Amino acid sequence: MKKILFTLAVVALSTLCCSAQEEIGVWTLTPKVGLNIARMTNPDIYIDAGDEKIEYGGKVSLAAGVEAEYQWTSRMALAAELLYSNQGYSLKDNSAFRDGTATLHCLNVPLTLKCYLAPNLAFRVGLQPGFALGSRIEEDAHMGGDNWAHISNTNTWFRTFDLSFPMGLSFNIGAFEIDARYNLGLVNATEIEAVKIYNRVLQLTIGYRFSLY
Repeated sequence: MKKILFTLAVVALSTLCCSAQEEIGVWTLTPKVGLNIARMTNPDIYIDAGDEKIEYGGKVSLAAGVEAEYQWTSRMALAAELLYSNQGYSLKDNSAFRDGTATLHCLNVPLTLKCYLAPNLAFRVGLQPGFALGSRIEEDAHMGGDNWAHISNTNTWFRTFDLSFPMGLSFNIGAFEIDARYNLGLVNATEIEAVKIYNRVLQLTIGYRFSLY
């Protein structure tokens, strides 16, 4: 699946490129802020070895940072970003846990190739290393009967490094840039090798773009 997505991205870049917005050799800088709809893939974990499987849902959170872009050719640009990204999941209620969330405070470094399909519309694809600055799990655990206990733990089982495959579209309205992308996690997000969980993040940001000479 990952190879198919990458192949489709390369084909799109090679066949759909046309004129770019900036002149060749121009650098631009774009501070941006926006929202994530973040989740993780469902783990293969069952409660008390029974038939009830743990399931994750999405959480809406913050994304903010800055993008530097270099107009490489008349058709393509190279972009590098530093983005704070609040990620994780919401835990769907079950017989053992309720009101659960996991929060990862991440510093992501997207490195993308942008191809301008029109002067103000670009398709982008690349790789995104990510580094967890901190994490926390909050949930209510069933203690028996009608008793529930709140648990808050920063000693989580999440890895501190992640690698994702970002792809999406950027649209410029004057100096403002609207960017929508999907980050497909490529590596196991946990320290537990027997449990495979991957980050999935839909991200929407708006930024103000200006040229550097």
